[in-house]
Amino acid sequence: MAQPRQPYNSQGYMPNGAPGGHPNLQPAPGATPLLPNQGRVLQTGPIRVLCIADVRGNLRSLNDLAKQARADHIIHTGDFGFYDDTSLERIAEKTLKHVAQYSPLIPEHVKKAISQGGPGPVKQRFPPHELPLSELSMLISGQVKLDVPVYTVWGACEDVRVLEKFRSGEYKVPNLHIIDEARSMLLEIGGVKLRLLGLGGAVVMHKLFDNGEGRTTIAGGQGTMWTTLLQMGELVDTANRVYDPTETRVFITHASPAREGILNQLSVSLKADFSVSAGLHFRYGSSYNEFSVNPTLDHYRGKLAASKASFSDVWETVKNEVEPAIQQNEAQQNLLKNALGLVEKMPTTAAGGNPFGGPVGGGPAALGQVDESAFKNMWNFNLADAAFGWLVLEIQDGRIGTEMRAQGFNFSHRGAKQQPNAPATNSPSPAPVASGMSAVAPSAPSGPPPPSGPQRNPSAAQPKPVVAAATPLQPKPATPKPVASSPAPAASASKENEKPAGPAGTNGTASGPESAPSPAPRAAADTVGLFIMNVQSDEQARDIFPEEHRSKITKIDKWGAASNNKVAHFPTTDDRDAALASLSDEFKVRHAEDRTRPLVKVFAPRESKPYAPRGGAGNWGSSRGSSNANTSGYRSATDRGTISGGESGPESGRQRGGRGPRGGRGDRGGRGSVRGGGRGGLTKGEGGSASPAPASATPADS
Repeated sequence: MAQPRQPYNSQGYMPNGAPGGHPNLQPAPGATPLLPNQGRVLQTGPIRVLCIADVRGNLRSLNDLAKQARADHIIHTGDFGFYDDTSLERIAEKTLKHVAQYSPLIPEHVKKAISQGGPGPVKQRFPPHELPLSELSMLISGQVKLDVPVYTVWGACEDVRVLEKFRSGEYKVPNLHIIDEARSMLLEIGGVKLRLLGLGGAVVMHKLFDNGEGRTTIAGGQGTMWTTLLQMGELVDTANRVYDPTETRVFITHASPAREGILNQLSVSLKADFSVSAGLHFRYGSSYNEFSVNPTLDHYRGKLAASKASFSDVWETVKNEVEPAIQQNEAQQNLLKNALGLVEKMPTTAAGGNPFGGPVGGGPAALGQVDESAFKNMWNFNLADAAFGWLVLEIQDGRIGTEMRAQGFNFSHRGAKQQPNAPATNSPSPAPVASGMSAVAPSAPSGPPPPSGPQRNPSAAQPKPVVAAATPLQPKPATPKPVASSPAPAASASKENEKPAGPAGTNGTASGPESAPSPAPRAAADTVGLFIMNVQSDEQARDIFPEEHRSKITKIDKWGAASNNKVAHFPTTDDRDAALASLSDEFKVRHAEDRTRPLVKVFAPRESKPYAPRGGAGNWGSSRGSSNANTSGYRSATDRGTISGGESGPESGRQRGGRGPRGGRGDRGGRGSVRGGGRGGLTKGEGGSASPAPASATPADS
């Protein structure tokens, strides 16, 4: 029977502000104490999940990034910095140089000394306290704490011993959760069940069956880590065991599914709604689905078929060794069966096969019927490094929104070249050379030339008097005919007047159509020199050459927007060629696994073209329909043997297909003549520096 309601402010109730401890105060009959979760404050508004990549051991930055992005959770995609105090003695010399070059923890003077080289290994030249690989020990000891939960996979530059200690429970860090093939996480936030599935390490085909120094199922060694086929099979098993159709699945990888066909197929098998990856190391993040970047389903099948063919070559080689090795282990046999079944579903040719595991044959009704849901609905995010940008997933009321931030490229140098320091006059008087401006700066202001008579006079518009005034010792002829080879341009010339002025002349910033071509491109074209990448100073560039050739260098200039690109000038082509021939392959061949070492090539500036890029943001120009083999397209670090991040120099190599020069698309070429087919085919440049897949596990990415 219900108790009668007591009158207001009776003996059983306390007025607001009344002192406690009433002698006769008792709980109301039938009242129950509150459970712990019934009096909590519920968070309102969206839940923010910060997605970042490559903190490279700078773990204290995680808290700073979480505050900047107002994040409640962090997803990290590898190269986290899984190194402890004992990792330095196990890391290989080549890997150490790579890690040190991009580490935010190592002082700049130490990085410079490492890149310049010296006698003996790096570990002998520097004490351990000058080579901090990671702040992980501070997390393990509790000196640093993570403010928000962090979910991460391991990357390509990690210590396998450290990961094994985390898996065994020897290392524990509050708020740090490692997502791998055996462990997934479920976040119930903002009305969404977010299932995190992860796979760490680099994807290297010839290491898919190699466990390295790993004592468990984790593969790695000498400071690097990679993915094995058994790990892929176990991830498929884990995803099947925890499958719930009400969940939203996020596939977290270090390598990009956009570049690795086997990872792309794996994401389809996992029924992933999103993939989040790193590994391309661009200055901007990218967001896409396969339907948006492939013109046809056959084009997409072709990418998967190429990956399947690459895997099949490796599998046929190691098949007779792998199968007997796991004959007594039923669990590993099942994992291998899962992984091989995954590859088996991949199409063999671009014209057939269902990449989504549906029916392939079965009569006319099934012919051409493909389940395209994953092709159109699975969304992929590739992140910039944490130092350059991030992605935020904002989750509220069952909806997942995105915010993407990027530091991006610096284009300020373009505006600087268009602001002459000299006062405006009717005659083209040159800007002082000491100001660092280009010799053609007086004709640089944007917009068409004024209609006044002196400005429309062709002889007044020609910038040759400017060059003669700036370099009186080497006057140039009035006509744009090639001049004889000279030791070098004038010593006072800056990088701007060495660069081709094609874009400046076509963007309305040069003198009118009646003016003569600027002599600046001819000064660069006549340069007899060697282009040197990845050097920090003129002294380092000189030290590359033996003494007998070093003495013949007339001068060294900076080239392009990147400060670590130089041009060494020689008096004659014979001197230049002899100096290049004296160098070992270490300086002449691009090493995909270590992009930090200097690279020397014959200096060959690209021609001046309408709308040609000026550098700084990489080259988005076309190689198709053009005979200029020195054009280097915008390429990533994982494109074996190429350069990345848009910090490219005038070296030849692989080129990205695109539209042809102005006035037409250029020669599209047959689908079979370019790798991958279609518009995005990669063409091999003349004298390309691409090298085969690295034999070691050191990743090409940075």
